[in-house]
Amino acid sequence: MISETLSFQPYARLLTMLGDQLIKNETIALVELIKNAYDADASQVEIRFEGFNEDMTSNPSSHIIVRDNGTGMTLETVRNQWMNPASPNKFVDKREGRGVTPIKHRFMQGEKGIGRFSTLKLGKAIMVRTRRINAEYETNLYYDFSRFDDDFLSEHETKKEIFLDQIKIRCSQSKPTESRKSQHGTEIQIHNLKGIWNSKIIENICRDLPDLTDPIPRITSHKESDQFDIDIYCNGQRLSVGKDRADFLSSLIDEKSVLKIEGRFDAAEKLFSFRIGSDEKNIHLNDSSITGLWVWRQHFGRESADAEREQEYACGAFHFHFYIFDFSRNAGGKHSLNQREKDLLKLHRVYLYRDGVRVYPYGNPDDDWLHMDVARGISRVGNFFSNDQIIGWIDITHEGNPNLRDKTNREGLIETGGATRDFILLVQIFLSYVKQHQFARYQQEQRRRHEVRRVHDGRVKRGLAELQEGLAKTGRSSQARHLAELVASYERERSYLSQRAEMTEDLAGVGLSVEMASHDIMLLMGRARATGRQLAESARASGVDGFRDHTDTLLALLEQIGDGMQDLQLLFRSSRRRRKIIRIESVLEKIHKIYRPLLAKSSVRYRTVELGDPPLEASTTDGVIMQALINLFDNASYWLDTVEPDQREIRVTLNGQKRELIFSDSGPGIDPEAWPYIFEPFYSGKGQEGRGLGLYIARQLLERHGHSIEAAQESQEILPGANFVISFARKEA
Repeated sequence: MISETLSFQPYARLLTMLGDQLIKNETIALVELIKNAYDADASQVEIRFEGFNEDMTSNPSSHIIVRDNGTGMTLETVRNQWMNPASPNKFVDKREGRGVTPIKHRFMQGEKGIGRFSTLKLGKAIMVRTRRINAEYETNLYYDFSRFDDDFLSEHETKKEIFLDQIKIRCSQSKPTESRKSQHGTEIQIHNLKGIWNSKIIENICRDLPDLTDPIPRITSHKESDQFDIDIYCNGQRLSVGKDRADFLSSLIDEKSVLKIEGRFDAAEKLFSFRIGSDEKNIHLNDSSITGLWVWRQHFGRESADAEREQEYACGAFHFHFYIFDFSRNAGGKHSLNQREKDLLKLHRVYLYRDGVRVYPYGNPDDDWLHMDVARGISRVGNFFSNDQIIGWIDITHEGNPNLRDKTNREGLIETGGATRDFILLVQIFLSYVKQHQFARYQQEQRRRHEVRRVHDGRVKRGLAELQEGLAKTGRSSQARHLAELVASYERERSYLSQRAEMTEDLAGVGLSVEMASHDIMLLMGRARATGRQLAESARASGVDGFRDHTDTLLALLEQIGDGMQDLQLLFRSSRRRRKIIRIESVLEKIHKIYRPLLAKSSVRYRTVELGDPPLEASTTDGVIMQALINLFDNASYWLDTVEPDQREIRVTLNGQKRELIFSDSGPGIDPEAWPYIFEPFYSGKGQEGRGLGLYIARQLLERHGHSIEAAQESQEILPGANFVISFARKEA
């Protein structure tokens, strides 16, 4: 038996894996070096690209200099910490509450102790010069790996085993030159450059590096007391580091953004507190406007309110700033964007900052870290913001978010106990809420403005009539006759255009009808499948008591699906169905039978109340009444899922004397801010699960038959949730 103690003896190839392979690109490599300067309490960092060609391609004499005015390092620090990769010092200091810098009290960004190897992404020959404040000597390090291949598998083109302990770095100490006596900090020179360099790469670096620190000072009037400037030079010439672009972006935010949002999420209280303009709001995660969202239900299921009460969030609290833009072609007025403005906005996404320093690559144009595009792909596109139309940033802290930590390769956050998943989910939920409420109302107002402009066109006709009358009164008969001929021509042309518009509206009506039919047929098919499952269960059971009811219901459902297809003909003038006197209670019973299994499963109590004689009747068609009731039942069953099971109730009150039906539920009710929009097309409080057509189409169909549907006034409300009144007392058309 052989027993021995072994030690790891890593190959020098580990340097390539920690530097060249682990760091994604040149920008990330430079960011790691800049973070070291930040942790050294520097107020200024210079990035110098020297000896490059005019097109910024590299040549053998090209080199990069990274220089800061930070605290620098002593020889002892270099020997005992810098030369020990993966040093735990910063990590331990953070864990024990000492993770701040000594002078500016910044929270230290580095903790893994391997950021120094990012220089190997840039070049093979490295020289480091560092000096503490007021120190007599400066420390110099030099290492040149040019004799090795990129993977440290050969030396001077001879293959050999090269171990990490064979890699030697020359270190010396000397007095600074006369010109450097007043200087302190660290300077890193990188020669024998690697990779491909060109003007485009330099341009991207100039674009990205200014976003390393908190963007507030650059695009608002806010001034940071902790100065940290990054200057970039190419062949001795200082480049503009995003100032012009930042000024342009600032003006876009001020003048063109639809919504400006600033707020905070409190993880302990599970509460979003935010301000949009002058409007301040607090939204709890168990609010129905949150639990009704598609993204919420996808994560927690239909019993979303109960799931929320049990959910704890590992990510901690965070602050956010969001600016929402309208990229649609119909955006009007001050919110309209030209192509140049759109192109600039597309360069930005939602950035993430920890203690004022950016977490890469979040915010890059090609990065979808909030999965916005993914969400649009698996749900309805129109109910999520696109990545292009939203820019902003989210602020987290090490202290408040200890579980949100960088990956070793600096490519975003690592998963620790689901913290990153929770964090992204919460941001998605909030942005989805804003899209479905505040932004949807903006869109609705835009549609109304278009309608107002159309109505205002009637001023032409009135103006012509007034002019004709004025000419006649002043005795200008020839001019009046000429104007009368023009008015007649105008009326003929207007009549022709009106007919064309009517034809267009009829075609649009067909499209709405198809949308309506597909919506309702899918609802009915869902109920049919549920009934089919119950029928199968009854067949397996020994008793047969439920067979007849289930079979009758299934047949009724199939008949209604057939009727729904026939209803498509309602919009064609040649296929108008004749009305008849219908007893509303009989239609209500059919619809209730459809929804009975769903209501029972969700513990929803249901009852009807008839107020005296005569019974409630109306001159209409079955399809119109069914359409209205299906939407009311469907909306109620959806929102009742957001309240406690023992509070779920639907009550339908039939009043034959007043010729009205009141449909009431005990759900969360209608958001007061949504009242002006609930009957507008494409507005839905359900979020991604709603098309925003149900109530709109129900109203249109009822009004064609001389009836109406409205949200109940306070005096008409029966249950504490949503209350709707269908009136059959209006004069029939």
